[in-house]
Amino acid sequence: VSSVMLPANLLLYVNAAFGASSGSDESIINHLDWPSLFISLAIVILAIGLGLFASFKVSSHRFNRFANRMGSMSGILLVIFSGVLSSLSGDKQAQIWGQPWSFYIGVSAPCLVGL
Repeated sequence: VSSVMLPANLLLYVNAAFGASSGSDESIINHLDWPSLFISLAIVILAIGLGLFASFKVSSHRFNRFANRMGSMSGILLVIFSGVLSSLSGDKQAQIWGQPWSFYIGVSAPCLVGL
């Protein structure tokens, strides 16, 4: 379901935010990198499927704990990597320390509310 809803959600929000234009070259939807989106989606679905399959085949509590820790570490490292990479870009708007206070509240609120 989520593999269908991600592109549908993207289309919905792009049309809501930017509106549908009459010219085919002016629409922002035409500028989206759809192959890259679907490749990323396929990689995520494949990784989840392989993880579920490995958990089904290897019925070991130790393996499940190890896989869970590795998955969590991978997620944390990916977030850190993305933050460092965007902060080192030359664009002032992409740098973490150049954001207004409302940015930090908006980013940290879901984490704090989830606790």
